Amino acid sequence: MARANSDLTAAARIRDAALREFAARGVAATSIRDVARAARVSPGLVQHHFRSKAGLRRAVEDLVAQRAVEAFGQQFDERSVAELSSRISAKISDFIRENPDVFAYIGRSLLEGDRAGIALFEGFLRLARTQIDRLRATRLLRADLDPEWTALHLVLIDLGAYLLEAGINRFLGESLRSEHALARMERATVQLFVQGVFRAGAGATGAKAAPRNARPEAAPAGAPSVSRAPAV
Repeated sequence: MARANSDLTAAARIRDAALREFAARGVAATSIRDVARAARVSPGLVQHHFRSKAGLRRAVEDLVAQRAVEAFGQQFDERSVAELSSRISAKISDFIRENPDVFAYIGRSLLEGDRAGIALFEGFLRLARTQIDRLRATRLLRADLDPEWTALHLVLIDLGAYLLEAGINRFLGESLRSEHALARMERATVQLFVQGVFRAGAGATGAKAAPRNARPEAAPAGAPSVSRAPAV
């Protein structure tokens, strides 16, 4: 949990101010003077501790990575699927609740899509993939699961919630970061991964998905033609 400003060193206060400013404005739009003003120090003191804005951003990235590893790097020991899913969902909600500035910075950094933002995204994917590999070793996961896309789904569901936060808030009629909304997201995420969205046995009578390389059926005479994008 974040410490009170009075407990932080000058360098840490500057770094935390940079975290908030970068999250609110974006890195490119934030100057050393903006950070100094937010931290209530001189621009010279910022440069004394971090040399440049690039050095300041590295310090912010290190903090974000440290918080992420602390939250998601440890091995989960739960032996049932329901317990495991609940534990992971609770960890994600706790991370958002206890690190709102870090969570906001992650979203902004990913939106900017620069080298540091991509590196941050890859770091979260590595954390997710590590957990997936651990779970495969315990045989809690299906053998035919695609590990890369499973990691992507975990990260996209959670980080994507921030990227679309304004729309989600409007859709839900409440803040995504409210206690009620976080608890609701936890339950829905557990249901999605553990139970899925279809009723038991529904797939037995439902239509099967077409093979990836299957040719489309011929359109009825007179039907408008639809152009197809090239396969990727």
